[in-house]
Amino acid sequence: MASSELFIPLLIIISLLISLFGSIVGFGGGIFIVPILITFFNYPLDAAVGATMVSLIPAAFMSTYFNQKEGNVDFKMGILLELPTMVGVVLGSILLSYISAQRLEIVFAMMVFIIGLSFFITPKKKDQNLRMFYKLNKLKPRFIIKNEKKNVAYRASLYMISFFGLLAGTLAGLFGMGGGFMKTPVMIKVFRMPAKIATSTALFMIFITSITGSISHYYQGHIYFEKAWPVMLGFTMGAIVGHRMNTHIKVETLEKLIGVALTLAAMVMLFNLLLNRLF
Repeated sequence: MASSELFIPLLIIISLLISLFGSIVGFGGGIFIVPILITFFNYPLDAAVGATMVSLIPAAFMSTYFNQKEGNVDFKMGILLELPTMVGVVLGSILLSYISAQRLEIVFAMMVFIIGLSFFITPKKKDQNLRMFYKLNKLKPRFIIKNEKKNVAYRASLYMISFFGLLAGTLAGLFGMGGGFMKTPVMIKVFRMPAKIATSTALFMIFITSITGSISHYYQGHIYFEKAWPVMLGFTMGAIVGHRMNTHIKVETLEKLIGVALTLAAMVMLFNLLLNRLF
């Protein structure tokens, strides 16, 4: 645990750096900060989750505000993906009573790790391993979404939106973690959204999720503002700095950073599993 003199400044700096990275890759940073709060700052689990959830509100709001001014937020896709995600969270929490989540989490962590590696591998034929999803994404009803400001268009089948939104929510309900870091690669790989639009839309979805999650945790008594405010300050500053950096990052570099974030997320999940077995 950090000494009392360094506790708050160190926590603000760490939160800033995590939020900076999370705002660039569209993950928010919750999956990275929670184990740090528990392991190194001795936060109880409920306080760590509550502090992270409420801290994501201003951070995701700032990111969404700046990104929408540049035309990078797809509000339609974000809302469509969020609706089945909320259903999936309920389904995942129910399934948790009937199946062993720990064994599934190992499989899930390895899957996330492989998806992360895919961002570093250039296939001989473009998206050859995702051809099935490409065909399924043509099923009607589907949306052809155009972004006039960025001069891009992409297709999204309602079946694929429902499937991946439900999947992300179910995983979140099973493993007690946000499903946001799954939506960014899905939007890029399956719906073929430009990386900057995908990450910006993911942050908009995190904003919605963090509000509903914060209300729930507040009424359960999990939010302690004396513990949350350093994380909130760091997250907000990190979102602002991250946006400024993101405007100068090339698309190819951004996709590599998303791959790094996914592999790190998989390692964090495996680390948490190891801690649970040891303690």
